[in-house]
Amino acid sequence: MHGQHSTQRVLELTKYANETSWLRVITILLVTPLPCLVVTVLVDILPLADPSEGLEGNKMYFVRLFYTFMVITFLATHQFRLNVPVLPYPLQRTIRNTVFISGFCVGVYYGLATAIGFPLPFSLMTLTPIWISFVAISLAMEWKKKLKETPGAGRMLVSSIKLWMCEALLVFTYPVYYYIFSTLSRKGKTAFALLLPVIKLVMKNIIARSVVHLIDEMPEVVVFNAEVFNALFVSYCMQNSPSVWITLEMMVFDALMMAFSLRDTGNSRRSLKELERRIEHERSWGSFLDRASSSTRRSSTRLTTLDRASMLLHHNFKPEVAPASSLDGFKPVFVSPAAAKSSGAAVKSFRSIIPISSKQLFGRAGVHPATNTDDNSPIRYTRKVQQLVYAAEFLLLLNYVEVIIPLVYSIYLYVMYQLPNRDYYAQLHGVDPQHLVHTLKGVQLYGSLQLVSLLVLFFVLQCSLGLSPIHQLAFVLEKQKSGVQLKLIFWVYYNVQASLQHSGYDYSLKFAWLHQ
Repeated sequence: MHGQHSTQRVLELTKYANETSWLRVITILLVTPLPCLVVTVLVDILPLADPSEGLEGNKMYFVRLFYTFMVITFLATHQFRLNVPVLPYPLQRTIRNTVFISGFCVGVYYGLATAIGFPLPFSLMTLTPIWISFVAISLAMEWKKKLKETPGAGRMLVSSIKLWMCEALLVFTYPVYYYIFSTLSRKGKTAFALLLPVIKLVMKNIIARSVVHLIDEMPEVVVFNAEVFNALFVSYCMQNSPSVWITLEMMVFDALMMAFSLRDTGNSRRSLKELERRIEHERSWGSFLDRASSSTRRSSTRLTTLDRASMLLHHNFKPEVAPASSLDGFKPVFVSPAAAKSSGAAVKSFRSIIPISSKQLFGRAGVHPATNTDDNSPIRYTRKVQQLVYAAEFLLLLNYVEVIIPLVYSIYLYVMYQLPNRDYYAQLHGVDPQHLVHTLKGVQLYGSLQLVSLLVLFFVLQCSLGLSPIHQLAFVLEKQKSGVQLKLIFWVYYNVQASLQHSGYDYSLKFAWLHQ
């Protein structure tokens, strides 16, 4: 969580917080999870045959498999389009390549299933290296010439490939964890559940180091990869072992992590207030209103922390054209000479996203105004706010994901229970209505506790730090909607397919159907 948002990002957030209606904000928060749910449920409208009927009896499964590769290939390719905006990749060619790659992968699957048996053991994991190769070839064919001609494109592409490999690592890491978890006793599961947050933390750090060029977008990229996958597996584990103790154990760990991150909010708020009083004494906040944007021109008595930071940024920073890390490509941003010199060092200084150190984020060190330079107070104030907004975004996205994933998973289980393919899913096979209700209650208990955690976070950020947390959350979900939806759809859809009998997942490694 160490880092800070760019000047342009803070200005855009301030404008969004002041001009966006509450109806729009609430709608965004509620609608964001729907696309991943629709895409995931839609594929099960196609009725499947029993896997025991073999290849010839499961022709509909190959239609479904083609749809699956269409979804994940388009999402993977679109991720490269977002992360390397300086290289052109027209949508028409993206769709064309997606169709070809999906067809090739289905053909490879059919050949392997004919030779080895149907269902192909761990089919999605088995085909992942082949699928990655096909996507890589298509990218090479598309960008080979442009890559050499475009400055900075090579570094962006390498970072994007690193992110892709991290996502592939997630695919292979969590199934192993789930297998071990499912074989343990109740007490063993309670103890082993503590390893899940450790895995999540490690994956967050690995992913963060792979996208250092996406400074403003890093919180979204990290959280909607590592956290979504982790939350899905927590939901699976809750269903496999709906123990109240495991639920409470996970919640206590999350609460401790958030408390550690927010433990010095009081010190941080006092430091900001001290800087505000110093700036008011030296120059008066009213003198900054003239150059502020219309979205922050309000009475100085009603100014929020974001408003004050935005006014200072408008006043002290001159607009210059600089390479933006935005997913939208290159655009003008506001930078100061000092910030421009330190931008490269800021990226290199990134070390980890472990819970925020109080001294680095909320402590007194480094946030008190200098005593010998009047101009230092506004600079220190804006930098502190940029850091706070950056850290707040991490926490908001993390808690939001932990609320919506149990909700999405519960709705998915209920809807799937009404469809004919339910008996082919491990989590629904042989489940009676009473057991389904019991499972949903366990998952929703976890989701409800996470909702309380999110509301507490809203309160702390709003009242203690003077930020606009609900608007900031909606701002990220709307501004980076392509990246958010890409990751939500990919991970929810992939995890659901992994539990389908036709996908050949047998954690006992016996693969009994191959010996029949």
